[in-house]
Amino acid sequence: MRIRFIPAGIALTAGSVTCLICLLRDYDVLYSLEALLITLLVFSYIGFKTQKIIMKVMHEQKVQEEEAIRLAEWQESERLRKLEMEKNMVEEQEEIEEDELETENQATL
Repeated sequence: MRIRFIPAGIALTAGSVTCLICLLRDYDVLYSLEALLITLLVFSYIGFKTQKIIMKVMHEQKVQEEEAIRLAEWQESERLRKLEMEKNMVEEQEEIEEDELETENQATL
């Protein structure tokens, strides 16, 4: 979405409506131009404010998405770390059991 065109689009739309109203009501040219100028200025300002709000919302959404990704990555690394710890504990337990078996075998000999 091209948000940089929002102020111009809003101002041009309002300007078009103003021109049509001035033509239909047969206003004086000078009055029509003054009305058009005021309309363009006001709606350009409104367009800029709208653009800023949309940019802020999009930025906040992007930050939330990045935060969710970081949290998911952290949770995955914690899960993998726990699995690695469990694997090491199992290997250590197996080594202890093997040592005990060897000790028993040597004691019986």
